[in-house]
Amino acid sequence: MNAAPCIGALDIGNTRMKLGVFVPVQSGLVGAVRIDACVIASFNQLSAELSRWWASNTTFRPQLIMVAGSDPDLRDELAAAWPLGNCRPQLVRSASDVPVTADVEQPQRVGIDRLLNAWAARHWRSSARPVIVVDSGTATTVDLITRDGVFRGGSILPGLRLSARALHEYTARLPLLDVDDAAAGWPAVPGKNTESAIRAGLLVGQLGAVKELAARLTETASGCYGDECEPELFVTGGGGRLLAEHLSGAVYVDSLALHGLALLGWTLQSGEQS
Repeated sequence: MNAAPCIGALDIGNTRMKLGVFVPVQSGLVGAVRIDACVIASFNQLSAELSRWWASNTTFRPQLIMVAGSDPDLRDELAAAWPLGNCRPQLVRSASDVPVTADVEQPQRVGIDRLLNAWAARHWRSSARPVIVVDSGTATTVDLITRDGVFRGGSILPGLRLSARALHEYTARLPLLDVDDAAAGWPAVPGKNTESAIRAGLLVGQLGAVKELAARLTETASGCYGDECEPELFVTGGGGRLLAEHLSGAVYVDSLALHGLALLGWTLQSGEQS
């Protein structure tokens, strides 16, 4: 068993649980040595999956796992019946637990995942530049963090899976498209059948929305906040890999919020101020 210091991160999303193990790579940064995900069907399944993941993770054994989630009841239920013995959970319960200033009307109502993305992006950026974070999951968020590290808000739109499901459930004959099918690749336009037309509408439409929102946030960073440097663009989430290939200069990071959780845990564990 490797005795190197490491920290765990667990993010309970709307449809999936993501788990990661991270180690320090340089001052103020962590690197992922393992990231896994599973679909959430029930609490019992969630607890069992966590136990199986722990049993298979024999090389790195974190002493602490940071836990956040979109469903606070499920998060708290899991913490109350924590199945991992001596590895203790540290819950991130509210926006105030993430050391990011949020310049929005109701800071406490900002999704913790969006703030964790911002916290990670602040550490990942190459210099004191503004950052735009695109997170394509159940919902897609496009957020601005100015060069001073302040979260300025952004936009929320339906993600690829949610959009595909809505087309299927609210129409009489449109099929449910598997947008996670990476083998299908980028769609041709125009689509020559129903499935390819849906895929083109979902993927190209999402890409167009993200490009427009990013362009407007870039204008806002300069015009409202005086950030003359072009923002760095970070993309994450299940649909992010496909989008990043068509966004100039984009950096794709698998599970950016998990990196944020791990960075937060490392800060708490080491007592360092960031």
